[in-house]
Amino acid sequence: MARYVMGLKYPKDITDICCQTPYCIYLYQNVDLGDTERANVILVGFFSETVGKSVIRFFDVTQCTAESVQTAFDCFVETLKKFDIPIHNLAAFYSEGGASADDDNFLSRLKEISPNVVNMGSLCHMVDCASKSGVAAMSTLVDELVLDIRNHFLSSSKTNQKLKELFVNVEPFDSARPASAQCLVLSEIIKKMLAAWPDLIKYFQSRTLKGDKIRVICERLESHKVRVTFLFLKHALEPLCAFSLKLQNQESLLPLLLKDLSGTLRAYAGRLLLPEATVKLLKSQDLKLLGKAENVLPHSELCVGPEAEKYLTEHEDDLGAADKAVFFKDAALFYSAVIMQMLQRLPLNDSSLRNISTLLNPACKLKITGKMVVDLASQLGVCSNSEETSQLNDEFLEYQLSESDTGASLSCLSMQQYWSNVLKSSFSGSGGQLSVFQRLMLTLLCLPHPALKAEIAFSKAVENGDASLIDDSLSRSEWEDTTDLDLTNGTEDSFQSAEEPSSPPRPKQNAETSSTDTENVIIQSNQKTAKSSSDVGDESFWDNSFKEGVPRGIYGWDSSLRQKPPARKIYQAGANSWEKPKTDNCSPSTKKNLSTPLEKKSKTAICSSTPRKAAKKSFPYTDGKGFRVGELVWGKVKGFSWWPGLVAGWPHKQAPASMRRVEWFGDGMYSEIYTEMLLPFAAFSECFSNTSYADLPAYKDAIFQSLKIAGERSGKTFPPCKKDEQQKLMVEWAFKGFQPGGAEGLKPPEITEPAVVIKEDPMEIPIQDYQPPVKKIKYYSKNKGAAEQDYTREQMVQEVLQKGKKLEDFCLSCGTVRIEIFHPLFEGSLCLKCKDNFCETLYRYDEDGYQSYCTVCCAGQEVILCGNSSCCRCYCIDCLEFLVGPGTFEKVKEVEPWHCYLCLPSKRYGLLKQRPNWSVKVQEFFVNTSAMEFEPHRVYPSIPADQRRPIKVLSLFDGIATGYLVLKDLGFKVDRYIASEICEDSIAVGLIKHEGKIEHVDDVRSITKKHIAEWGPFDLLIGGSPCNDLSIVNPARKGLFEGTGRLFFEYYRLLNILKPKEGDSRPFFWLFENVVAMGVRDKQDICRFLECNPVLIDAVKVSPAHRARNFWGNIPGMNRPLAISLNDKVELQACLEHGRIAKFKKVRTITTRPNSIKQGKQEMLPVVMNGKEDNLWCTELERIFGFPKHYTDVYNMGRGARQKVLGRSWSVPVIRHLFAPLKDYFACE
Repeated sequence: MARYVMGLKYPKDITDICCQTPYCIYLYQNVDLGDTERANVILVGFFSETVGKSVIRFFDVTQCTAESVQTAFDCFVETLKKFDIPIHNLAAFYSEGGASADDDNFLSRLKEISPNVVNMGSLCHMVDCASKSGVAAMSTLVDELVLDIRNHFLSSSKTNQKLKELFVNVEPFDSARPASAQCLVLSEIIKKMLAAWPDLIKYFQSRTLKGDKIRVICERLESHKVRVTFLFLKHALEPLCAFSLKLQNQESLLPLLLKDLSGTLRAYAGRLLLPEATVKLLKSQDLKLLGKAENVLPHSELCVGPEAEKYLTEHEDDLGAADKAVFFKDAALFYSAVIMQMLQRLPLNDSSLRNISTLLNPACKLKITGKMVVDLASQLGVCSNSEETSQLNDEFLEYQLSESDTGASLSCLSMQQYWSNVLKSSFSGSGGQLSVFQRLMLTLLCLPHPALKAEIAFSKAVENGDASLIDDSLSRSEWEDTTDLDLTNGTEDSFQSAEEPSSPPRPKQNAETSSTDTENVIIQSNQKTAKSSSDVGDESFWDNSFKEGVPRGIYGWDSSLRQKPPARKIYQAGANSWEKPKTDNCSPSTKKNLSTPLEKKSKTAICSSTPRKAAKKSFPYTDGKGFRVGELVWGKVKGFSWWPGLVAGWPHKQAPASMRRVEWFGDGMYSEIYTEMLLPFAAFSECFSNTSYADLPAYKDAIFQSLKIAGERSGKTFPPCKKDEQQKLMVEWAFKGFQPGGAEGLKPPEITEPAVVIKEDPMEIPIQDYQPPVKKIKYYSKNKGAAEQDYTREQMVQEVLQKGKKLEDFCLSCGTVRIEIFHPLFEGSLCLKCKDNFCETLYRYDEDGYQSYCTVCCAGQEVILCGNSSCCRCYCIDCLEFLVGPGTFEKVKEVEPWHCYLCLPSKRYGLLKQRPNWSVKVQEFFVNTSAMEFEPHRVYPSIPADQRRPIKVLSLFDGIATGYLVLKDLGFKVDRYIASEICEDSIAVGLIKHEGKIEHVDDVRSITKKHIAEWGPFDLLIGGSPCNDLSIVNPARKGLFEGTGRLFFEYYRLLNILKPKEGDSRPFFWLFENVVAMGVRDKQDICRFLECNPVLIDAVKVSPAHRARNFWGNIPGMNRPLAISLNDKVELQACLEHGRIAKFKKVRTITTRPNSIKQGKQEMLPVVMNGKEDNLWCTELERIFGFPKHYTDVYNMGRGARQKVLGRSWSVPVIRHLFAPLKDYFACE
């Protein structure tokens, strides 16, 4: 039996593993073995890549004696030496004690020989110790009062039975320990006492003659200070209790627990300290910050809970100033003691806790930066020198940019299985050693649960006792059989639900497998990975699996863009999901209906012998409201037209009444929507939107997809023709009532077998048939978040005008008092939601050149345009009516031309008043919109003139060589200028105009580390990745993590390769550019990776055209004011040829589209010649951008092509402004 428990190859197998991989030691002291025998049990834990899970093994049992700490530690070290276990691989230590001084002494000695060991056992008692310290720090004797009342009720036979049960039902309660040392018990007692407080007072008042003890209890209960203290404690203990419950759940995943621990600490720090002090405390963990009064919130802002605040207000006269002061001092002391205790018991610092959670989450692969990983590795002792740091940076970047093909569907993998596949497939070190990235991940994966009970640990050790289970000699197929039997049965981090069958093993493909066979891998069509957006730490990931069909919203589409993009299909919303049932017989009649390449491949897949994956379960709707699974519907989501969709099954057994889960055609996203907002698809003529059909490619594509399914269900066929012609026939058929089947013909078929589709390569899909998913335009209406805001805008106006409140205390856009930042244009502020909306839409323009949304609120549906020919702003009816005054909108409509509130003289119009320095405030606003703080860039001292050398430049996405032109204009000696560009027209301009001095290389993705070593070292890296998938002007944009947006990571990859190593004093500068009008999340992600905030520069200050762009970089003085030089042409007339007259001083942003040159709501051409309107000539466009005349005039390039290469270029005066400080570092002519 002992050999079975310890393992057949014990102890050699454990020794071999611990010599190769990081491990954790579990120490359980004074374990009862029965028959009055006790012993200390030592276990060892590690992560096994072979079986894809954490393994705990019995290691040794030592005799339990009354020994000193030094003796116990010596015994422990002797045990490691006896089995030849290397101490340098010890990553973590866990002891179930963790709260006594002896445990602290033991750990301090362990850290002397292994400084980076992580102590997870300290968390086991952290909650109780924190609550005990917090209550003990207060002047009100809470413990004593609770214990006195409890002892009275339990010792007296003639007591109120109802009051006696306040304590009888609270178990366990150890009267030998302070109640505050049992946080959950104390919290429950406080809640029960507060609920029965009047009865307690009445009871003890009736017994005041029974003795002094009763009289003291009664006086305390009657004290308002004592009662408000109990109300405060009820609120103050909630975060600790919530974390304690999660800690006690043995199946809680460690990454989530660490994230929750960090959140609990931040919650307490935010309740006590000012924001700046909170940030400092979390970064430095300097406990001295808690003792400085200037760091603590004032009493009026100290968080004491709503019930305590209400009680203080209601009994303001009863509570004297002295009692109030004592109460607030006690509250601050409580928070300070709790924070201090938590910081002392944290296994790692706060940022490391959050980084571990993010790094282990595969869905957050691109949410963590290399610097965060290096910092984490340094704290864990994985990186000990600059060489290992550089290697880790490279390996982590390789992981981030890899396709993460782990050989199985992510939805079938646990977090541990995912990492097992990743670590097995790549990142092997040299000579059989672990790579730095492998060592880091194995260290994190072996960390123990911070509250692992002895019986559970022993049970797991028994399960893993047979050493053959982790023997590398087993074949892969034998391992798959083993894991199917033993390892997927409800493990604590399994991503499959208990009701969901395990997927069959994926068949192996050898080198002889043909490409056709590879294409025939079939997947369940509704297992598609959701395109769902928010923030690190989405718990839905950790609950079971990579969820499918996450609803739209902050934890929906954008978030899963951080995952590997799923294989694309022609119809994301299930064009093949609800086809008529198909069999495995390839009948001739079926073949006749295969009209598209996708269907032909689908048929091949159906006839193949490849096993199918088990379908994910979904459940039907039983509320009798109609709209059953598979039904075609129209749905209404706020801010959009009626949109076609398909009813999907509810992912859980209990679907809420009158709710349906709908998958939208055209983008494949899901919504959970009430049946009142759904209509049958037969209501086509009522729901169809001509405007959306004409303007939105995604809507047009959604109509095509939905009608194709409708035609298949109705048996309607359309003649083969071009897609547009076929779609026109489909729409006509729909408007005529889907004849001959009508509404009945649209019903979903009875499916006896899941339909299947092919996993398509997106490059094989014809471009005219493939529409990328669309990220819908964010729109915040005026009454958004009614439950979250304190005032409507109308109420805000009354508060300011009638009660004299400050407008700066309200969000100018929605009226809430939960403000986040100042409004950059007008007096007032913005809340977080409106700030994000403002940031995304302020620089968004329609085809007419005017802003898409209101200048004040960046929303609004009906707007009035400024009549100033050089202004492009507009104002909505709500802002004019509420902020300026009722009837304003009708009045200004009568004024022609009407000049807006930024063009008119600066004075107050109702509540609306422009900021005197609004142009500067816009700069400040966009600098701070990432909501992040970063360390300042490394500062390079200027180089003496005689030591400066020519500059070497690597330009990515080079365009028409604006960077080279500016460097030469500024007089720099350019040693080498290597440009990556794929546009042939742009390459031709740079090649011809600069006489072959630019070395052009191919696609940026083909540049390797070897190339950099051959070409470099470089002094300057510049580039601006394509913006078409980032700009919110593009309704079909895919975001930063898909399409051309991913090219940003090529810039990031090469930037990491080019950065000088530590100790290298060589100056190195970089610059990255992109559009201002991008999604807030995309901008925040770019800031996070580049580790700085951008500078917003609009070329309109130094040229005749608007061109607002964000620039990230470390060039000195980037944020200095943009100054006009003598050669800058700042008005349009200065750019025109002789005899041509400008109708405007400034023009809108010139893009690659010809219509971008037309100005104003009348779409006027900007030039008059011979009394007629005329377009801008190519030479005039070149001057507007700052290029020399005829700069783009090469090999008979046409006007359209010349505008395109200019529309993608940088503004020369802006780049000259940015590059000018480099003269202090590099040689000039």
